[in-house]
Amino acid sequence: MAKQQQPTAVPKLNDDRLCWLAVRDHVDMRSRRVGLMGWINALGARRGGGGLGGDTRREGMSDQKMDYAIAVDRASEQLTQDERLHLRATGEVPDWFLADIDRRAKEIRKQRS
Repeated sequence: MAKQQQPTAVPKLNDDRLCWLAVRDHVDMRSRRVGLMGWINALGARRGGGGLGGDTRREGMSDQKMDYAIAVDRASEQLTQDERLHLRATGEVPDWFLADIDRRAKEIRKQRS
């Protein structure tokens, strides 16, 4: 008798954690963007001989990831029951979710500034 392959199960985690896992590649890509001012600051720190350019950039990335973590947490609260079931079955967030977390993270950054 051939052994049947089990379907890949979505881990038993909270919905907000499942959402984070579903969007982490998107968040990584977005948090690597430093923008014009980030590059100017990094180059200026490097020219100063302090070697702080990488540290400054990593600090900015960490702040952006924290903004996204808060945004994902808040957006996950807005999921409907059907969207939660879909998330648990597939590990995928709804179509609106990425745009929503981008918007929320931007608002959080503005409030922090």
